[in-house]
Amino acid sequence: MSADYPAASEAERASRVIKVSEVPEVQLVPGTSTHIVPGRNMTLSFITLGANQTFPVHSHPHEEMIIVLKGELDTIFEDKKYRMGEGDVMPVEADVPHGVQILDNECVLLEIFVPARKKYEEKLREASGSA
Repeated sequence: MSADYPAASEAERASRVIKVSEVPEVQLVPGTSTHIVPGRNMTLSFITLGANQTFPVHSHPHEEMIIVLKGELDTIFEDKKYRMGEGDVMPVEADVPHGVQILDNECVLLEIFVPARKKYEEKLREASGSA
């Protein structure tokens, strides 16, 4: 099927395709960094969490999907602990209290926020020097 379409130019590709490793790293708290990829109505956060870190129960007005790319963690949701590992996904509705406890090894997550998480995008602009 792709043979039926002309290849995008390098400029077109550069305007559409983002290499996560080339996105400036943003430190959220000591031991936790992320690569933030903003969209029009959503924000992606490729977050690396250090071993044994705790993020207390909190809530925010964004719907969130938590996808474990590497490692294991316990997610606190509705007053219960859920063990999550590579390939596991947990939807978190807006304004629902949740938190995480990272286990003995670093953990990498993809977090998807809808609507866009503007505070994260602000941190990206600061890290990029375009605040």
